[in-house]
Amino acid sequence: MRRTLRKDAPPARRRLPAAFQALMASEAVSSAGSQLTLVALPVLAAVDLDASPSQIALLSGAQFVPVLLVTPFAGRLADLRDRGPLLYASHFARALVLLLIVTLAALALLDYAVLFGAAVLLGAFTALFDTALLAYVPDTVDTEDLTRANGQLAAVNAVSQTAGPAVGGLVVSGLGPGLALALDSLSYLFGGAALRARRMPSKSRAGRESASIRAGFTAVAASDPLRRLVAAGSLFNLAEQVALSVLFIAVVQEAEHSVAFLGIGFSAAGVGSVIGARATARYGGGDGARSWVWALLVSQAALLAALWALGFGVWGAAAFLASMLVYGAAMAFYNVHSLTRRQLVSPEGMLGRVNAVYRTFAFGTIPIGAGAAALLLLFTSAPVAATLVAVLSVVATWVLAGGTYTTERQDEAWTTR
Repeated sequence: MRRTLRKDAPPARRRLPAAFQALMASEAVSSAGSQLTLVALPVLAAVDLDASPSQIALLSGAQFVPVLLVTPFAGRLADLRDRGPLLYASHFARALVLLLIVTLAALALLDYAVLFGAAVLLGAFTALFDTALLAYVPDTVDTEDLTRANGQLAAVNAVSQTAGPAVGGLVVSGLGPGLALALDSLSYLFGGAALRARRMPSKSRAGRESASIRAGFTAVAASDPLRRLVAAGSLFNLAEQVALSVLFIAVVQEAEHSVAFLGIGFSAAGVGSVIGARATARYGGGDGARSWVWALLVSQAALLAALWALGFGVWGAAAFLASMLVYGAAMAFYNVHSLTRRQLVSPEGMLGRVNAVYRTFAFGTIPIGAGAAALLLLFTSAPVAATLVAVLSVVATWVLAGGTYTTERQDEAWTTR
């Protein structure tokens, strides 16, 4: 039986179910704790292990490498298994890894190789958690509440990512990296316990005969709306990475602002993401078919406006910060509605693998974007380089937007136009 959205009904304002409230509490605590680890691991390597700058850089990247390697397998598990246990098992596993690091450090038995391996494990369990989480939200709320639920989760993560680095720096400075990691371990234990206490069984699960990883790629290739979502998200990530890669050059070298000013710009984007996510959680509703397209285009325009405003003195600096604020809000709005669209048009029992395919392609374009930025900067200025790529991305996004306006989960999602 298909579930459709009631376009004539406003988003519900009733309290979301207890299982989703438990998920929110888990995310709020564990997401805040994760920011401690992002700061504490490099500090631990530098201070306690005398790691070189290149080793510290490798350690920071080690947590993100498993995203591409583990995500396809995580998508299959999220479709084949009950998603609740996958989520709290991932929390408990990360807590144990962090406790192992803290124990070995306290006994002076920790070395760089062990710390690097632990970082890879943390990244692998995080990839499993993130993939299962995207498929678990529809298990906890009704279809008409999906956008609101996704918006609330996005708001929680936006607050953590905005305030987290500063708070993490203070905690690590005051307590040391070991105790900071121990606090993060406790946050995962709390998050896992909260999920386990209020877990919901998966509404749709794949049979073993149809749970191959390849089936996820086949489903996306056969579905016109999903193909367009994946293509648009991947192209945008590529263009965004080009723009962000040249932003430092545009701010510090070409406009001669300080690095602190660049940091303020990113803080403005973080505040914007909190505002955008909260607005989506409060007012979000419907299937988001058009919303993600316009949010994507607005975020592109805002990022370009930020780059081009830099050369116009004080007013240009103010316009830069305002544009970064708009960019963050539009990105949060896009992420929520894009996720809601995938949840609505994915075939039954395939949401985990569809999200895995999306994340694989979307994250896979990030290093390509960084390489493209380096190549373009050999021939032109930073704003021009970002503009060229963004214009191509905007045109492509507009073309890709044409086939996403369906509201049914199954039949229409498999129709190619």
